[in-house]
Amino acid sequence: MVLKDWVGLVTGIVISSIVTAQNTVGSKVKRYNKIGSLKVDTTFNAEYLNDFMIPYQEFADLHNCRIKIKNKKLKTTMAARPHFLSLLMGKKNRRYVILVNKNETFKGVHLKDVPTEARVGLFAHELMHIRDYESRRMTGVMERGFQYLSYKGKKKVEHYTDSLTIAAGFGHQLYHWASYVLHDSDACEEYKSFKSDVYMTPVTILSQMEQTPNRPRP
Repeated sequence: MVLKDWVGLVTGIVISSIVTAQNTVGSKVKRYNKIGSLKVDTTFNAEYLNDFMIPYQEFADLHNCRIKIKNKKLKTTMAARPHFLSLLMGKKNRRYVILVNKNETFKGVHLKDVPTEARVGLFAHELMHIRDYESRRMTGVMERGFQYLSYKGKKKVEHYTDSLTIAAGFGHQLYHWASYVLHDSDACEEYKSFKSDVYMTPVTILSQMEQTPNRPRP
């Protein structure tokens, strides 16, 4: 191949690469939709979002919190966490992420199988984790993280979060969530055992609802 042919070939490759890069930038896939301070993964099911907004709209104190809903492979159905680095930037700059399990081989409860009422209860529970984080200084949030390292600590945190959910007026929906997981879901027995040990059972939820002052249900 003569020199001019090499030059022509290289020039063609460079031009092609530039055009491809420009097209890639121009057609960049949008990953999140914004709703106020809330960022939602574009792959998050619209029906789930409608259910999520039921408790979210009730919790006005969380509307200014920067929360991201993101799909990720997990060992549970959902999880709410603070963004660690944001804890170092002052309380007003905190960011939180609510993770939704996208692992198809997960042997627990898949969000797509959860009835609407139960799904609302689960979303309310995850939002109460964020309310709990918001009520704490950085050291308090880190304490929560350390509690999760032990069975006893994890149970204490989850029971407290269930209590917040009931006090916020979503005990009925939380009951449906707990009942679905333990009695109607296709989750493996190991997962059901973990849920009944660490979280409030349906009976415990009903008992606490009776002791909690009545407030209008959403």
